[in-house]
Amino acid sequence: MLFKIILILLYIQTTVQGKDVKTIYDSLMDHVPDYSRFFTVDELLNHSRTAAFNHSDLVHYQNIGTSRNGEAISMLSIGNGTKSLLLYACPHPNEPIGSLLIDYLLSVLFDYSELLVTYTWHLIPCIDPDGTRLNEGWFSGPFTIRNYARYFYRPRTEEQVEWTFPVTYKNYSWTTPSNETQALMYAIRLVQPDFLYGLHNSGFGGMYYYISQPLVDIFPELEQLPSILGLYLAKGEAEAPWVTQYAPAIFSPLSLVGAYDYYEKYTTTDPVTMMYGGGTSYDYLNEINLNKTIFLMAELPYFQSPSVTNDTIIPNVTRRDVLLQGLDKDDESNTILMYLLQEIKPAMTLDSSFYRASRSLLELYNSTAASRRQAVLNDNSTLQPATIASRADALYISVFYKMLIASMLDRAIILQIQQPSADIKLLENAQIELESHLDIWINDIEQNLFYTPIRIRNLVQAQLGTMLTILPKVATSSASSRKILLFEVNDNRNCMITEL
Repeated sequence: MLFKIILILLYIQTTVQGKDVKTIYDSLMDHVPDYSRFFTVDELLNHSRTAAFNHSDLVHYQNIGTSRNGEAISMLSIGNGTKSLLLYACPHPNEPIGSLLIDYLLSVLFDYSELLVTYTWHLIPCIDPDGTRLNEGWFSGPFTIRNYARYFYRPRTEEQVEWTFPVTYKNYSWTTPSNETQALMYAIRLVQPDFLYGLHNSGFGGMYYYISQPLVDIFPELEQLPSILGLYLAKGEAEAPWVTQYAPAIFSPLSLVGAYDYYEKYTTTDPVTMMYGGGTSYDYLNEINLNKTIFLMAELPYFQSPSVTNDTIIPNVTRRDVLLQGLDKDDESNTILMYLLQEIKPAMTLDSSFYRASRSLLELYNSTAASRRQAVLNDNSTLQPATIASRADALYISVFYKMLIASMLDRAIILQIQQPSADIKLLENAQIELESHLDIWINDIEQNLFYTPIRIRNLVQAQLGTMLTILPKVATSSASSRKILLFEVNDNRNCMITEL
């Protein structure tokens, strides 16, 4: 009897790894709901608790830490497979697509016993509940860049989940992870993932990927996935100039180490002065010797334009030309925004999340402007021909992201006006001026890039399809050389780890 059970289990595992994986793939993709909006934090947490209650024999529900504001951060573990998968949603709080993916998985995984035999699923529905709540104003639409900007929030670098992992590299060191990062650190050390999926997404542009290993045989599938779902593959500028491109829109992961080396090579500035915050979850995997873990991000936007996938070469124009034009526009907005920051400084008595974030990020843009320009001039890869896509990134999509930061400053001013003893006249004048510039920048984008919002269902399918494409690689990967660890955990989920 035992031999028969073993044969059945071996068949199931082979099925997941082999010929019938496409059947599972198609079924999971087909059943993604047609979402009309994103769920609030309360809805996500209620759904996850309900899933744990309804499947208490299969789900282990635990708190892995607390947020800056003291809210519990939960993780659900499902299955008993030998391969450990860790997925975390809302790694930046303006990125809720992955929260719908996890919510969907919590409703369907129990119907696919094959997936629970091969893998153990560790799902974090919302790693940054505080920040995500501050974005909920745009979760129900209308889905336009104006409305998105009006209710946008993203923490300053020093408070972000993804960019405050402890890291020491050359002359730079960061040792103060945020509360949310500590929770994720704890989860990573606890589950020792074979696969780590940071459910990030972008805002405007095309779809692209970060992966820790050049799994070249699946790259064609990843390149084709966007077009199958009505999305565009990003063919313009990479998000950061220091990443390695494996294939069109497929890159090595973002890393503080890569940023440091890039600025050290291409500028005369001490790279320490260009570094803010800490490392990424990918940096942390390497820091704790989990370098065989397959790390993945699938970046996809809410808004897209056909220009982002147009690789037609612009005659007699280089990437350097369009990048410098983009930096000129950046300098112009820096001048405006730094002036406004200085004007309102005496009146900004409330240390709100919006003010901390907008002030810090705008000061970062301003202080690094000269070095970023120098890097473009010294990096000879920027002498390659420009394309329609690279020009769209440099001249308009870059404006979109800068506009979001300026919009957070607008939210900070609105909040300050509501405070007792506020300098109403000064603040209202600054707000009028700021909103006039915001209108100009948004018009610049709308008049030069035709864009459409992407159906939410397609976005969730894109993240799901990416994962399902990778999973057979995880299932057949050789076992990582993992250390056996003992954990001592205090009330804040800080870990003391002893090696056996």
